[in-house]
Amino acid sequence: MDNYVLNGIIGFFEVDVLSYYENNPHKYELDADDFEGVLKTTDPHYYKLESCGMLNEDFTQIRFGYHSRKDGTLCIAVYLPDLDKVSETERAKWFAFRVEKSLLSTDDERFKKWHDRYIKGSFDVESGPRKRLARIIEKINACCKTLVSESLYTTVPDQSVRYPSSQNTHAYEDAHENLYGFLIDSLSKDCLVALANLRKKTILNPQNMKSTTLLRHVFTEFDKHSKLHAVLSTISQQRGRASHGVRPAAREFDAFGAFYRDLEDTTEAYEELLGLIESAFSVSAIHELERYEIMNRLPKIDKNKSIESHYSICEATRMEGKTIEKVWFGMREDMKGVHQSEVLYLKFTDGEVLAMETGSNASDLQRNSAMKPDDIAVDFLLTWVPVPSNN
Repeated sequence: MDNYVLNGIIGFFEVDVLSYYENNPHKYELDADDFEGVLKTTDPHYYKLESCGMLNEDFTQIRFGYHSRKDGTLCIAVYLPDLDKVSETERAKWFAFRVEKSLLSTDDERFKKWHDRYIKGSFDVESGPRKRLARIIEKINACCKTLVSESLYTTVPDQSVRYPSSQNTHAYEDAHENLYGFLIDSLSKDCLVALANLRKKTILNPQNMKSTTLLRHVFTEFDKHSKLHAVLSTISQQRGRASHGVRPAAREFDAFGAFYRDLEDTTEAYEELLGLIESAFSVSAIHELERYEIMNRLPKIDKNKSIESHYSICEATRMEGKTIEKVWFGMREDMKGVHQSEVLYLKFTDGEVLAMETGSNASDLQRNSAMKPDDIAVDFLLTWVPVPSNN
């Protein structure tokens, strides 16, 4: 490539350059919102290149924003230090899509947001509507999990929600087809029925209803004239054009801008739904999401691995129903030939004391230097001190 591309910080390219990468989702992952995007190598592809000694043939990530041209079409603004790291072969794919600066519009708010956040490092730029929508639905799901042990949505909008890459009606309809899968197909009827019961609403034959109709029956505050109903109707209508029958020929259309506005409306509608859930059920979305995220980080119990009845940890059930009077802890005194361990003590109001420390097969390291981390086993050693005899 010439100096225009390699010696600057930002280069401009036709958005069509992303098509090659979108058509190879097993190799590349595209995550984009209204003003920002990043193109990444997928983990399997990265490890394959690494194992073959070919990492220099590809890239790890290329960050970009969007910019309008004077004729109204879109291009992408690429952070060139990322592109400088790829091989000559990879850069050659981009060369034919270069856009001269003279073709760009003089003022573009979308590009300004990207430039302010990623070039100037501003923290004042709000995320795009797709990411905000995902966060809102995560909060809704967290509230519903607390209320009825079910998520309202089985999947949350992620990077597979794509903005139109072409400015025509077909691209606009196709973008809604993917959004439909998240906001309509993954709407849980079981959760809605449980919420209806919690609101003491009687709904006849809910399982025979469309999920969006059931949603309106549960939250009657959203009638057919509400923003929530309007955005779900738009998504359904545009998805229908993309999926059913033979659609009319594509027309030139500001697909990117229209889809952005639809996502903004959708975000506002789901913000209203979240507010209604909080007020109707007296829950805090921020608190419930924090709680839900902590729960998700907790270690998972492997149901395929059994705990034998003689294992020390089984003694933990003796804590049920007891009241803790005191807790103390520290590092266990060193024992020759034994791994180090923390020790936790619990004293209960009935006088019993429980000591917890860890056991392991760390001594096997002396006999087998080739042991890997997942060859190490750690377990809990529980020791119960009985109640004093004069209690």
